[in-house]
Amino acid sequence: MMKEKRYEYDVALSFAGENRAYVEKVADSLQDKGINVFYDLFEEANLWGKNLYDYLSEIYQSKARYTVLFISSFYNKKLWTNHERVSMQARAFQESSEYILPARFDDTEIPGILKTIGYISLKNRTPEELAILIENKLKKDQTLFKNGWSKLSTMMNAKPFIFTIKIVNENNELVKHAKVVLIANNSTYLEGFSDEDGLAHFVIRTRKLYTVLIAHERYPAVIFKKMNPKEDIEVNIEKTNDAGSVIINTSGQIPGLSGKIEPVLKPGNRFSLLADNIAIEGGVDQPYDFELNKSISLEDNGGNIIHLTMRFFQGRIALIDFHKLK
Repeated sequence: MMKEKRYEYDVALSFAGENRAYVEKVADSLQDKGINVFYDLFEEANLWGKNLYDYLSEIYQSKARYTVLFISSFYNKKLWTNHERVSMQARAFQESSEYILPARFDDTEIPGILKTIGYISLKNRTPEELAILIENKLKKDQTLFKNGWSKLSTMMNAKPFIFTIKIVNENNELVKHAKVVLIANNSTYLEGFSDEDGLAHFVIRTRKLYTVLIAHERYPAVIFKKMNPKEDIEVNIEKTNDAGSVIINTSGQIPGLSGKIEPVLKPGNRFSLLADNIAIEGGVDQPYDFELNKSISLEDNGGNIIHLTMRFFQGRIALIDFHKLK
């Protein structure tokens, strides 16, 4: 029986910064497909403080099953991309196997990459189409190693693990009863609250990037995008007078305000707000169209007034800052 070597990443992406806009869409698409991809912005916390020369050498030489090399005129001029290329070529030489997968933006010649090596042209090819090709390449490996251990085949049913977020304030005091939501690109989510030790625990069963939302009625909203829950994190939040935040799922209440509100996603990625027994902007017609990060005035039937600012809205999950008027 042929056994497969275990890799930390299914694929690593090597590219010049000038091509980031395209490559990031490829990385996002691969992540959505459950493929474990090394893309630098997904690894910011992990890269922080490391000796990048040694660490990237290890990534591109031994920790990924494949490397997609995005060839362009920019790639050939960069110090770091050439360092990555030398590392991956050392691996390819040792194994005498197809490890480097060239994807060409143009016809630039890259040292050590023979013209006879099969490549994918990116002319008229969308990032999603390239991601599908990479996925198919990995599925082919599944077939080769179907009697052994296959990382991709277990990707969506990986062994669950606990991810913990610790929340403290500016005085390093524990923040209790903060609501925390992890929301994935496909709008599925996990939610919980910080306990007496300021800790919010989550059972992670799928390998995804999450946007982290944190809210508390006495603290402003906190948001982290594209967070990889590989290591526990500590979050510091600062108190602001008469301000707080709340996370609403479908509909809910703002502390100190009677009635309910319901944010709604409209066609064309536009946002509207419905409010029950609450006047919006002095009593304008509803639903009321709003923009992210723009303040809205709300007043309930008791004359209580707050200014509300929508910080994030995806699926039916809304992260909201509010400021009470005395």
